[in-house]
Amino acid sequence: MKVRIAAVLLLALALHAAWLWQPERQVRLHQAHFLKAVERRKWDRMAGFIADNYSDQWAHDKGFVTGGSREVFRQFLFLTIEHAVDSCVVEDGSATVRAVVKIGGTGSPVAQYAMAKVNALGDPFTFRWEKQSWQPWDWQLQRIAHPVLVIPDGAEM
Repeated sequence: MKVRIAAVLLLALALHAAWLWQPERQVRLHQAHFLKAVERRKWDRMAGFIADNYSDQWAHDKGFVTGGSREVFRQFLFLTIEHAVDSCVVEDGSATVRAVVKIGGTGSPVAQYAMAKVNALGDPFTFRWEKQSWQPWDWQLQRIAHPVLVIPDGAEM
């Protein structure tokens, strides 16, 4: 009897892991956890989601993104980041997530400017994730893009 119970529990655990480790589910979880790390200003955690070879349409690298995010979001007294995923396409070890991102909160004029700029965007951001190893949870952010967002040279946001 104990062997059967153990076998059923082991099977349930294996099925749960198989469900949890599906690539699309992992990418969606990474997307949510990445934005939650930014919202909570957990900079080491945020940096852990970003690939060392990150680059974006504004010619920013991982160092600039982590430092710039720190500078912009420290302007907020209170901060919330909401996102709604429009689509998540996974193929050949990479994934593209299109998500509308909205920022809320209170803070300095820089914070108000950042909120107004991001919240006025109609189109979703595109997040490009790459699988880094055989481990089903090993995804890192390679690129962020937006079709109309312009960030001037030397600007953090």
